[in-house]
Amino acid sequence: MNQIKKLPMSTLSTPHRVISYLVILVGYFFYCYNFSIIDFVRPYLRDSYNLSLTQTALFYSAQSVGALIGAIFTAQFAEQFGRKRVLIFITLLNGLATIANMSFIDFNMWMILRFIIGISLGGYFTAAVGIIAGMFTQKWRVLATGVASATFSVALIVMGILGAFIAKDSNWELLMWIGGIPPVITGILMIFVVPDDRKYIPYGQTEAISEEEKTGIVRKGTWKEMFSNGYAKYTLLCIFLAAFNVLAYQFFGGFVTTYLKDVRMFDPTIIGILFSAQSTGGLIGNYVWSFIGNTWGRILNLIGFVMAGIILVLYFIVPSDPTLIGILAFVYGFSLGSSAIWGGYFTEIFPEHLRSMGASLFHASRILSFFAPVIVAVIAEKTNLVTGMALAPAVWMLAAIVWFFLPETLTKGILYKGYIPTIDGPTFNKINK
Repeated sequence: MNQIKKLPMSTLSTPHRVISYLVILVGYFFYCYNFSIIDFVRPYLRDSYNLSLTQTALFYSAQSVGALIGAIFTAQFAEQFGRKRVLIFITLLNGLATIANMSFIDFNMWMILRFIIGISLGGYFTAAVGIIAGMFTQKWRVLATGVASATFSVALIVMGILGAFIAKDSNWELLMWIGGIPPVITGILMIFVVPDDRKYIPYGQTEAISEEEKTGIVRKGTWKEMFSNGYAKYTLLCIFLAAFNVLAYQFFGGFVTTYLKDVRMFDPTIIGILFSAQSTGGLIGNYVWSFIGNTWGRILNLIGFVMAGIILVLYFIVPSDPTLIGILAFVYGFSLGSSAIWGGYFTEIFPEHLRSMGASLFHASRILSFFAPVIVAVIAEKTNLVTGMALAPAVWMLAAIVWFFLPETLTKGILYKGYIPTIDGPTFNKINK
């Protein structure tokens, strides 16, 4: 515990917080872009570098292992050294490692550098969500993190549009280079505009603020607390929920460009358009589901996962009509937008000093899911690609079931049962509806 003298976050002007938020969003865009680009370029990477489908899948696995490590240690470092400092470091690392990645063709060097990039990506989500959650009240928190999550869809739309025009075998590497320099510039901007969390008391549990004001010390979160005081159940449920999300997404999304190229026999332009259609649906879905989660409750968004499972079944059996597949891709992307609230939701399940840990659970889940692409690749090589990808619908349904057992945290939510995360453990107060 460290001696502090903090000011309430409310003393920081709204324009300053908005500018800080926008800069973090730019970094968030390139976090999303660099996380997904390895899936988009998989068929071109395979053909240009003469790699097997399994080898290209291992790049994502290496990146996911790095993301797991980055999420876990960033959460701890963010609490010890400050979320702003850690955010700046990992943003710079994201850009610099991406630039280094494209300086090599060797498989082993790509594995090492995708691992390092993964560390920065897992760390970015953890630190950024922790800062965003602290800058806004509950009324705006999920909307703010939902908009941040929407940048994932924006990144995919941009990726799809660029891919439609430049993802020829000789030009696809440009898609990788785009993710390098902007994060470096963004990291430098963060030094000047992002508020220092060591100087401000974030919006959150008044209990934590009261303790700081009375004692002059700030409580630091630990992973031990995440698995004690009644929070172990919710920590594990969040991990499994996020793991099933990543598994289902990778079973399908990790190979969708390969599927469209090899199975549906579409050219790069059509692939880029269909990829953008799914991403556009995701962008719209992010805002719609954020509104639903912020109005009627976080738990209702599990409906999106049920929709995703149903849509994928249709995706595999309809004829190779780009228009029809584009419609299904759009609706599928829309369904996945339901998880946009997780950034704020996962932090709300835990008390303020455990927020960084709560946010990191999204990537901590990768301990259960980082071999998802390899599973599909192995199945594809022994049977066919569709068989491996067909695991996705069942996992989406399983994720919806897990989500149902998490607590509702929105006090005005229709399924709210009085849940309050306290320092001593979760409580359920009686409420009158």
